[in-house]
Amino acid sequence: MAELPRNNPKQALLSAVVAGALALGFAGMLAKSCGAPVKQQSAPANQALEMVDSLASRLVLGLESDTTLQYAAPSGAIITVSQSAPRRAYRSAGVTYISTPDGTFLCTTGPAPSPAKGRKPTAPPVTCQEGPGADTMSPSQAKAISAAFGGEFLPPEAALGRLATIAQGEGVRAGASKRGDAQCVSVTATGIRTETACVSPAGLLAYFEGTTDAGKATQLILQYTTPSVSDEAFLPPQAGAAAAASAAAAKK
Repeated sequence: MAELPRNNPKQALLSAVVAGALALGFAGMLAKSCGAPVKQQSAPANQALEMVDSLASRLVLGLESDTTLQYAAPSGAIITVSQSAPRRAYRSAGVTYISTPDGTFLCTTGPAPSPAKGRKPTAPPVTCQEGPGADTMSPSQAKAISAAFGGEFLPPEAALGRLATIAQGEGVRAGASKRGDAQCVSVTATGIRTETACVSPAGLLAYFEGTTDAGKATQLILQYTTPSVSDEAFLPPQAGAAAAASAAAAKK
């Protein structure tokens, strides 16, 4: 199989889901994506996997776009996703996870210290851990993102990976539906509850109900999206604040 170019959105999707049990789930998708001929098999086609494959093809379109998305999680947390391939950033009120080719950052914001009498409140402390850069999302990174947000969030690629895994189980059943203008696929198997993912015509994950990479049941609802993203979105909180302040000063 020929190697896909670096920073290729389809490679980002495949690298996130083709691992462990997912390797079996997306074997057919890999063959088609890389242009390799699919061998004739006597076994019947896996209709559930084909439905997930079709939905994943939609998601690939979204990976190529500069977009800001806002998701609501079951706890009430709002998670903002900024994407400009190959850069990604995920933010909630107290957590920031940034992935770029130059480095990855996991930052947490602590409680603001009580201000001294007569003085202005100080900014809450921010602690960041830096890791090596990444051009694409790996399965381990997807799990790290899920864990960083308390196990109730997962990247869109991982949502499709979940469905692909279930599609390889026993007693698999799948169905298609619509949620607004988004196309949805639901998959269940023996001993596994139904999980559902919906992808909009623009290739954005609009809805997910299932299990995260941290093993926690969740429901993600896309609340807002805009076809733009700022460079500051991919800077750690402290650096981003400094850049914003500098830009504001330059406008004066």
